Amino acid sequence: MEKKEQKGKLLLIDANSLIHRAYHALPPLTNPSGEPSGALYGLSSVLIKLLKEKEPIYAAAAFDRPEPTFRKEMYEEYKATRKPTPDDLIPQIRGSRELVESFGIEAIEEPGFEADDIVATLAAKFKEEVSEVIVISGDLDLLQLVDKKVIVDVPSRGISETKAYREEEVIERFGIEPKYMADYKGLVGDTSDNIPGVRGIGPKSAEKLITKYGILEEIYKNINKIEEEDKKLAEKLKKNKDQAFLSKKLAIISTDAPVPLILSKYRIIEDEERLISYFKKMGFETLIKRISKEEPKEEIRETGKLF
Repeated sequence: MEKKEQKGKLLLIDANSLIHRAYHALPPLTNPSGEPSGALYGLSSVLIKLLKEKEPIYAAAAFDRPEPTFRKEMYEEYKATRKPTPDDLIPQIRGSRELVESFGIEAIEEPGFEADDIVATLAAKFKEEVSEVIVISGDLDLLQLVDKKVIVDVPSRGISETKAYREEEVIERFGIEPKYMADYKGLVGDTSDNIPGVRGIGPKSAEKLITKYGILEEIYKNINKIEEEDKKLAEKLKKNKDQAFLSKKLAIISTDAPVPLILSKYRIIEDEERLISYFKKMGFETLIKRISKEEPKEEIRETGKLF
């Protein structure tokens, strides 16, 4: 029988999202071996800040895998418009697993599932066992997880600042509760993931429909009422019904990723010597000073500011 774990915060990291953010926020850097390292430097800096400010007891970093996911099997054009990963970022994505493990954080991935699904599965499973779940991601898809126990932090300036989304912040930005985010995307789509949505329906119309009728299924049950009020809107909905439901299905984050569901597995194991050894190998001397409680004499700047 598993020993009851101490209540504390759980930090869930959408690692692929953050390393892409770091890559675009920082100038190109190389480590002492001449390999690209700017994105790894940025991600390391983010983790130092997060662990210091959030003080989690548990953490997991979720990664995407190269195999097609269940969404790609559902819709061949899913994420088809994404640009190829830059050549100098590919080895840094591979190296980011060693990075997070050097922080004592569990790195986790699962074929057929995205990092979002892993984060959602862990959040759903453990949110009643911990005091708070903090998700860090540049992907607004994860806002559908937000509730009284789950907060989503989204980088707002490169990687140097984040905006915390609780229920009220989601409502303030989108006009709907977090639980309706997949319905919202079913209507408006998502260009970054190439989710089609309903052609001609934008955020305002989607907010109005969801506020009045709720989930997508209820919107379509009330299509006759909508037609009485706005024939053009009803026509758009009718014409794109299949696309709307496909888009919602694509937008729903799975909470069924087959990942380890024992909280103790995700306890952070601090090992300063291991982390310093990693930073030395990478040439991250300013980061060694930061974790050693010394003020760095110089810092690498991103397009904006670094911590």
